[in-house]
Amino acid sequence: MNTATGSEDHIRRSDSVHHQAELLDRWDQQYSQLGSGLFSGSVTMCRNGAARLFREDLNLDVYQVGGLSTPRIAFGFPLRFDGNCFLCGEAARIRDLLVFSGQSGFEFLSPRDFEFYGVEFDASKATDPVLAAMLDELSDVFASGRRSIRLDPSQANNLSSSLVSLFHARAAAEATPWSAEQTNAINRQIAGSTLDCLPADAAGGPRSERHWDVISAVRDLVRDNPYCPRSVAELTIELGISRRTLQNVCQDILGISPVHFLRVLRLNEARRAIEATQSVTQAATQFGFWHLSYFARDYRALFGELPSRTLERVRR
Repeated sequence: MNTATGSEDHIRRSDSVHHQAELLDRWDQQYSQLGSGLFSGSVTMCRNGAARLFREDLNLDVYQVGGLSTPRIAFGFPLRFDGNCFLCGEAARIRDLLVFSGQSGFEFLSPRDFEFYGVEFDASKATDPVLAAMLDELSDVFASGRRSIRLDPSQANNLSSSLVSLFHARAAAEATPWSAEQTNAINRQIAGSTLDCLPADAAGGPRSERHWDVISAVRDLVRDNPYCPRSVAELTIELGISRRTLQNVCQDILGISPVHFLRVLRLNEARRAIEATQSVTQAATQFGFWHLSYFARDYRALFGELPSRTLERVRR
């Protein structure tokens, strides 16, 4: 069983990548572990009127898919990571402004040792007319623009540092409710400072999504066809690309081979199936792992524990 703990406005920890996705409620997320080892993650959250401020920490590479319903607006900054970071096919650097809201949802590759500070606004709860107008403008800019926005370095540092300071100030004061004036002032500051920092080209511009589209298509084929595991050769035919192209895409985006990526995706689906069906054999064979000892070996190499151990925790 997952050991996620904590209340709405406190830190929540998880030792399961799949349950980590549930800690940000209303994000409709699914996580797949790409890095090998025992997973450790946490989300710390505090409310501030129409906003929720949060911090998420992940120790391993994770492939995230999700979406937020309107009228929610979500964005933030990665402050630490080690590896490749991509949001909807766009490369991200530390302190780039990342936008997760939008009707098309999001796909996000978060690398190991990942630390992220974010804001989620619910525009329907913005009773302050000035804040509501700011959120409308943010929504319009984000809806038509990039997902990874590179800010001026000094502005990026100031904005991200301000967000971190506000997060800690609000978390420290959660036992003493702030007045409506204080709450609105903080939320105006967050929204207004973000708008002020956006570059002129934030509302448009081409995206380098072709490679990411391939990664997304591979994931969809694995997820939607559990009883028919694909080989790399089959994937290249179905996707209409060469083996070299697929190899280059996986190496450039994920830093792993197509064979490894396929295996990791299938192992994540098998782990989800174990947690749902409480049967190791059924989960393994459903996703094409017919040799159970090899399955156990690969499973342990990725997740840092045998499938039987996962089953024990689920049954507690």
